[in-house]
Amino acid sequence: MRSSPTASRGTGTPGANRRHGVMLRLVGAGVMLTVMADTTATTLAVGVLRYTPAGSAMPLGDLVWLTSAAFIPIAALLATAGRWADLFGRRRVLAVGLVVFVLGGIATVTVEPWSYVLAARAVQGAGAAAMIPASLGLLLGELPESQRRGAIALWSSASGLGCLLMQAGGGWLAATVGWRSLFIPDVVIGVALLIACAGLPSGRRNSAKGVPDVLGAWLLAAGIAVIVLAISKAMAWGMDVVWLALAALALLGGALAQARHHRLPAIDLALWRRPKFVWGWLATWGFGALSYGLLTVQPLYLLHLGYPMLEVAMWLTPTSVAVVVTSFLAGRMVKRIGAYGLIYAGSLLCGGACVLVLVQAGPTVWGLIASVVVGMGVGALAPGTSVATTLAAHPHQYASAVGAATMARMVGGAVGVAVVSVVIDHPFMTGPYAGLAGALALCVAISVLIGALALTKITRLRPDPGDVMIKVPRRMLLELRMTLATVAAEADALLPVETRTPSAPPYPGPNPDHYPDPVPRPRAAEPGPLAGTRGHTH
Repeated sequence: MRSSPTASRGTGTPGANRRHGVMLRLVGAGVMLTVMADTTATTLAVGVLRYTPAGSAMPLGDLVWLTSAAFIPIAALLATAGRWADLFGRRRVLAVGLVVFVLGGIATVTVEPWSYVLAARAVQGAGAAAMIPASLGLLLGELPESQRRGAIALWSSASGLGCLLMQAGGGWLAATVGWRSLFIPDVVIGVALLIACAGLPSGRRNSAKGVPDVLGAWLLAAGIAVIVLAISKAMAWGMDVVWLALAALALLGGALAQARHHRLPAIDLALWRRPKFVWGWLATWGFGALSYGLLTVQPLYLLHLGYPMLEVAMWLTPTSVAVVVTSFLAGRMVKRIGAYGLIYAGSLLCGGACVLVLVQAGPTVWGLIASVVVGMGVGALAPGTSVATTLAAHPHQYASAVGAATMARMVGGAVGVAVVSVVIDHPFMTGPYAGLAGALALCVAISVLIGALALTKITRLRPDPGDVMIKVPRRMLLELRMTLATVAAEADALLPVETRTPSAPPYPGPNPDHYPDPVPRPRAAEPGPLAGTRGHTH
């Protein structure tokens, strides 16, 4: 991405540059805070509706579409929206995304029919898909290079803060006003961010020609939607979901076909030719399914036990605090133990916490400890999966890798929420909490799969095809050895004759050139700049 003239050449007054930097950070962090607060509000709203007359008559598989309806457009439109931000101006796309997001939030709060509510959530998802890459693009393109890492860290950590604030204050809103009030803070913050956009630099446009693959993006969105619908209706529709599965395969095949022939495809196929990226994408997909599945199960479990919404929020707050703190610490630990080390540790923590909850009869001190451990696991998985996916790409593919990683997390989240809802409504275990216990057991299984994937990657020593990072140090060592041998020969030539290293005795065999000399000899054609100054070279 190109930097703005102010960022790249240092023009403008220091006060104006500092003011722009502060505004960029505030708006970028505000976007991620709003998106994550909106996601958390959805999971809380599903729990509230589950145990109120308004939603008790609806299957849980229908209620969780409040979450999936927003996840699907985010996952499908991220790459296209990011490309539009580069082509048409990042501030402009950010402002358009905020307008769409705010309008969708207003509709979610005001409309009555359930189908209209889901449509409003889809509109909010489309707005968030434009907000996320445009805000990050402004940070990367307008700030000096020395400030970008800190800005990205702030941009990423704001998502945990958004979850924390919504869980802390959402319980009060839902208990005193109702479930629709959970979406009011997003609308208010969105309006404030829209006003703040007027103080941002416009963001340079990319000089690349062409229009993004809109048809491919819509085919991808439709394919993901059909997959989620098939999972959520698997028990109710029986074998009819097979036709949905075939339709999903056809839609995804169309998106791939578009990607093969379009100049600016919605799916970057070059990334999928890199095995490291595929491993990271799978880990990110599993992380999305696990984290959003747990976000759905936690409030449902506590509400099922009869706790009021205010107390539910108090039980959930330690999880968010642990996510924020662990994410900050994990960002520093990734250099020591690696991305897959973090992924393995995070999956182990999440799986162990779920097992700890399964053996408890109800909320206890151990349950509170388990909620903190879940937050630690999610806090380790978030930076681990981001690094594993992003750094597997070439430098010119970083933006596409970030979009693909976010897409993987959202698709995994949509599928994870749908599967958890099916398990809760149709339990495969027995007991008073059969459905919730089955959902927790499913989260344990996902944790085991993510941990096995990370452990396999850690113990897999064979380099990926086309990876030249192992070849470069070997070539450098060979050149260094030859250089040292040349320097040694030239230094020996500068010494008096009587102190020189004695020559090797003649080789007794028929070919003296095959004498087994353990020290590499310098090339005769390149004696070096010091040869011939005093004495003679060998």
